[in-house]
Amino acid sequence: MKKAWLFILVILFGIQGYAQVGDRFNFLKESEAENYAKPLATTLGTALHSGTYHSADIPDLFGFSISFKGMFIFVPDDQTSFTPNLPQGYTAKEKTATIYGDRGGAYAGPNGYITYPPGINETSIPFVMPQITASLLGTEVLLRFVPKISVGERDIDFLGIGVRHKISRYIPLVPLDFAAQILYHRFTITDLVESKNLAFNVHASKTFGIVTAYGGLQLESSSIDLEYSIKGDPDSGDPELQKDKDVKLSLDGKNKFRFTLGAAAKLGFFVLNADLNLGSQTVAGFGLSFEF
Repeated sequence: MKKAWLFILVILFGIQGYAQVGDRFNFLKESEAENYAKPLATTLGTALHSGTYHSADIPDLFGFSISFKGMFIFVPDDQTSFTPNLPQGYTAKEKTATIYGDRGGAYAGPNGYITYPPGINETSIPFVMPQITASLLGTEVLLRFVPKISVGERDIDFLGIGVRHKISRYIPLVPLDFAAQILYHRFTITDLVESKNLAFNVHASKTFGIVTAYGGLQLESSSIDLEYSIKGDPDSGDPELQKDKDVKLSLDGKNKFRFTLGAAAKLGFFVLNADLNLGSQTVAGFGLSFEF
């Protein structure tokens, strides 16, 4: 069973690169680590709050579903690099990579060179998440869960919960279904990252035969706590990088609002859906669900 979850996380969840990238923080002082990792905070918040609905019609009696929600997250160019904050006497003529960029910068100055780590050179990030929902009397509870497992030298833990309620059940003869949802997700990589994410959305849908069109507006926030150690380099041109130091910092992603538009097709208990999410990072989502 553990190997099955490992397959989901490493092959589909796209997290192997994050588990291995931790050593790159060892060459960054606190202020630069924030610039380097901010797009990661945004991606985790974007991914974890995607694919949480494909209809606003929640059963009035009882419902249950098992789903796999997948997506590709597209990182914009302005989140692949940043201008470093260099000590006095140094000039940043070129930008350096964020976690998603390519080459790290190297800058010469009066005290020698200051070098920055490269990124993973990826701008389309895949995720897949298992999901279970249960509903009663127009209210649905969502659970996303992966037990703690090891990837390399680090443990990965993931939990997501949500509550959704059908608002249109109180409005007679309304032509659309309306619902509201609140979500919380937590994702951790031991001794490196803890990500906490909160979202609230309202969404609507309309069914035409076996096809349901849906859309929504979501308010969301994301943050990560980072822990790492600077490996002191006496030859570094930056005094803050010349000695060993343990660093703890918290930073927020750029997540604020997103707009979702999608469609789902239902054949018996089998549902396929696809949607587009427009926010700080664009998401192309898809889902496979079994509804009972």
